[in-house]
Amino acid sequence: MANKTSFGHALKWAYLMNWGERGIGAVVTFLLAAILGPKDFGTVAIAMIYILFIQMLLDQGLVAALIQRKDLRPAHVDSVFWLVLSASLALVAASFGLSRWWAAANHLPLLVVIISALSICIPLEGLTVVQQALLQREMNFRSLSVRANVSVCVGGAVGIGMALTGFGIWALVGQQISRDIVALALLWKLSHWRPRWHFSLDSLKELFGFSASNFAAKLGVFANAQADSLLLGLFFGPVAVGLYRFAERIMNTILTMATSSLQTVSFPEFSRLQDRPAELRRSLLSCIRLSAIVTFPAMAGLAATSNLLMGALGPKWADAADALKLLCAAGLLMSLGQFFGPALQAVGKPHYLAALTWLQTVVGCGAAVLVALHLRQAPVWQQTMGIAAIRLTMSILVGIPLLLFVLPRLCPVSRRDILATVAPSLAAAGVVFSAVTGLSALGLTHRWGPMVGLLLVVPFGAATGGITLYSLDEVLRTIMKNKVFGPFGLWRSRHSSPELASVQDERELSKVSLDAE
Repeated sequence: MANKTSFGHALKWAYLMNWGERGIGAVVTFLLAAILGPKDFGTVAIAMIYILFIQMLLDQGLVAALIQRKDLRPAHVDSVFWLVLSASLALVAASFGLSRWWAAANHLPLLVVIISALSICIPLEGLTVVQQALLQREMNFRSLSVRANVSVCVGGAVGIGMALTGFGIWALVGQQISRDIVALALLWKLSHWRPRWHFSLDSLKELFGFSASNFAAKLGVFANAQADSLLLGLFFGPVAVGLYRFAERIMNTILTMATSSLQTVSFPEFSRLQDRPAELRRSLLSCIRLSAIVTFPAMAGLAATSNLLMGALGPKWADAADALKLLCAAGLLMSLGQFFGPALQAVGKPHYLAALTWLQTVVGCGAAVLVALHLRQAPVWQQTMGIAAIRLTMSILVGIPLLLFVLPRLCPVSRRDILATVAPSLAAAGVVFSAVTGLSALGLTHRWGPMVGLLLVVPFGAATGGITLYSLDEVLRTIMKNKVFGPFGLWRSRHSSPELASVQDERELSKVSLDAE
């Protein structure tokens, strides 16, 4: 399964998984936002920060170790399963005990009962950790895609139904719990692996060397991703959290749809190529190219339409429009950093990832605290803008140096490779933003309302971005001309022999790298 065919096949299913999950989730979120308000979203978001942190403790870096380890044995897998399951039960008890403290810290007594209800998600997650890791290791994203899309549909239906029947904030809670229950049931149905009554401390010790550094990095990533919302809750309250998290969720939907599939598939693929630098280089550049092609124009278009988008949801969401613009600029840079972690993990350097992630987190949190203290009495839109500005600033000051200076030192790829790969997509993003902004300036969108305006400018922006990309990106143009089969033109349909197709793919995918040499 280490060939390019399996990588392309896995990537197609990974895209179906994430596009379906995020696309359906976005529709559900918009519908719930129209029914509920920022305060309900903010309150549940504060509770979910707590629950997601507890769930993250289940991993302990062992999932990545199961995927990365070359000589994985049944004893490794069984031992990890029983350790994670035991930890999940212990963490449920801790969750009940700490819920009052978290509610008091955020001045929201309702959090106690919400967290108590959501705590059922902790053992549900514990029962899925090993199966997900094994399916990722096997590149079996077909099963993961079915599981993700069905569960998000069921959870969305439950959440919308509860919201329409007057359950209010509990609609968001019911959505999350029902989704996790269905996801667990489907995963155990689709996975063939079952745990044995076996536990080996020695087997766990063999994994801990890699997992400890990886877990430290994961803690840093979590802290960096959740710090802004955490500080909003502690300093500003649930309304500011709801506005910011909603804008961030929209941006993250685009980012995840564009990069999450690649990131998920890239780690096992990079791990297989860890001893083959030339192939690892081509694979890394291919992932960066595809991420930029999808993400850059989309982020530019989302930023240009942010006022129309929030206007379509009603005046209660208007204060999130400017924050969304800044978050889109940050998301454009974040899309390139999605492969930093998988690349360092694959080459056995998770400790570098942990150190760099925590450096970014500490600096970002310090800056966010200063901004939060300064804006504590400011209007809500200024509070959300301040935290979004910190996210963008950190993406510029930390993300760009990591990508252009640190990654080339630790992995077999040069700055020239990276810049040449993303240049066409960056130009397309500029064209999309200018075209959509220019069309909006004509006043047609104001005359016909935000919904009609969105229907008008989105196809126009997509067309201008697509034409620009096709004109500037030689590799993409060559692949499309040859009728490539696969998402966004990176894997050719195997109508010819597998050997010939592999050679042809390799030549096309590495063209930009060969130019740099």
